[in-house]
Amino acid sequence: MANLTTKGWNFIQEIDKGLLPHNGISIYSKERDFNFELLNKIEQLENDLFKATIKLLAPTPKNVKPIKFVWKIPAINLKGTWLSNFESDRRVYAEFDAERMLISRTAYEAPLICLYGHNDHNIHTFACSDAITTLSLGAGLREEDGWIYCNVILFKENVPGFSEYEFSILLDYRKQRYEHSLAEVSNWWTSLYTPMFVPEVAKLPMYSTWYSYHQDITTKGLLEESKTASKLGYKSIIVDDGWQTNDSNRGYAYTGDWLPERFPNMADFVAQVHDLDMKVLLWYSVPFLGKHSKAFQQFKGKFLHFSEEFQAAIVDPRYPEIRAYLINIYVKALKNWNLDGFKLDFIDHFIPYEDTILTAEDGRDYAAIGPAVDQLMTDVMLALIAIKPDILIEFRQHYTGPVLRKCGNMFRAHDCPNDAITNRKRIIDLRLLSGTTAVHSDMFMWNYDEPLEIAALQFVNILFSVPQVSVRLNEISESHRQMISFYTKYWVKNRKILLDGDLTASGPSENYPLIKATSKEKQIIAVHANIVIELSGEKDYIDIINGKTSENTTLEVLNNHKTYQVLIYDCLGNKVQSNVKALKKGVISIKVPISGMITLALT
Repeated sequence: MANLTTKGWNFIQEIDKGLLPHNGISIYSKERDFNFELLNKIEQLENDLFKATIKLLAPTPKNVKPIKFVWKIPAINLKGTWLSNFESDRRVYAEFDAERMLISRTAYEAPLICLYGHNDHNIHTFACSDAITTLSLGAGLREEDGWIYCNVILFKENVPGFSEYEFSILLDYRKQRYEHSLAEVSNWWTSLYTPMFVPEVAKLPMYSTWYSYHQDITTKGLLEESKTASKLGYKSIIVDDGWQTNDSNRGYAYTGDWLPERFPNMADFVAQVHDLDMKVLLWYSVPFLGKHSKAFQQFKGKFLHFSEEFQAAIVDPRYPEIRAYLINIYVKALKNWNLDGFKLDFIDHFIPYEDTILTAEDGRDYAAIGPAVDQLMTDVMLALIAIKPDILIEFRQHYTGPVLRKCGNMFRAHDCPNDAITNRKRIIDLRLLSGTTAVHSDMFMWNYDEPLEIAALQFVNILFSVPQVSVRLNEISESHRQMISFYTKYWVKNRKILLDGDLTASGPSENYPLIKATSKEKQIIAVHANIVIELSGEKDYIDIINGKTSENTTLEVLNNHKTYQVLIYDCLGNKVQSNVKALKKGVISIKVPISGMITLALT
């Protein structure tokens, strides 16, 4: 069998074979006569943590074919692969898949792969400093020898000619929990791309109109909804697609001019929502100019692509007049309507297409797409915070990598309506890499005839993110509203722990069935499968949320605890049991209502 990892590639050199574990990094090129000077340096930052820095130099700007970096590790105790891509299935990839596992660019994913073991420990995590240029990352098992061959490919996508390029690869072989390795990569990126300021309101519950109303929205209807949401503890409303057009065909043929056809008195609407002590965010599809918009005619010839699916053009951000047009749209809306934030959507469609010319000419001031997207979103952020420093900007997966942390302060899980488990998985994926950026759930919803305890699972699964609810609050049953009220109050009371506590997310291969957030005095545990919950007795207060459809909750007490006040609640907040109990070492089973909780308080 041919060596798939290097077939078709020409060997250039090897980096520092003696310092790195399992030999060094081999460099290959698609060019037979590699015409760049290549400099490299390996730094050992601590035991089993390294940084490889590579620099390419040429006397004059040159085009370059793909360059590949390859190294290997033994597949010992290997369970799965963690990628930022929310569609990843966490499997161990085969070698023949290793060149198409992950693509990263400015507004698409994060350049990182984490290989983890059966004990949730890091086996090998590697990440790249360049989160703007399109990179390919992979790690695949070679069947013949049982080793994982890791790779990073530069310039797989055409790039403009250059005379100098430098980037680094962080290589982490430390035996620690995988969450710690991911967090340290996130911290490393923070030193390279400074995150946007996150105001407190970004970390308070929000109401979204999308699943509950789609485009069928009116000022009167949303004001009534906002009144109820405010009473329940929701501090912002996100007005999604539909406010800007009377067209209700769910496409984007009429986007691009951003005139409030359906909300002609937008400033009055915003003022009335503000009177309810709530903020207002508006949705915008950033790259799209619908074929029926005036802007479509104005900017013809300055598109990256026309999408038949969306019935809209994707504009080319390399034109300064395109960037100026988009920035002006948001600035005018902020000033004229006194908005509090923006949901900026579809940024991941800013990519080079087959016929994209990668040169800075014909009015383009950038040759590559990635740097132009970075410039556009940075300029949008700067223009908005100059007017309102605590402005809210929401992005969603896939465009939630380290570059966009500079330009947005809210990252939302990708759309998964009525899918509590997927929402949980996508939220935790975001939490593990997003640092202090506010991570929001996808808008949770359910069929209004759903049994109460099952509907509550939608909320219970998103507790470790900022809740975004999207049901018609004035049409659901009173019990459903009471459940939302109870869990919203619980979440607000405990949000500092849920959002900022030390996060442990066990079982990435199993969609995180056991999640813990821990502060100095309290631990909150959510269990989503019939597994044993270990209690070490280190905290004075412990909450255990039953996020599964069985009532038996099994605890293994690792040490003889002190005596606790034990309270059990159902999903409406009704107390169903209260006693004082000395938790002794061993296994105990406690009956907890579905979507209910146990609270333990040291007496």
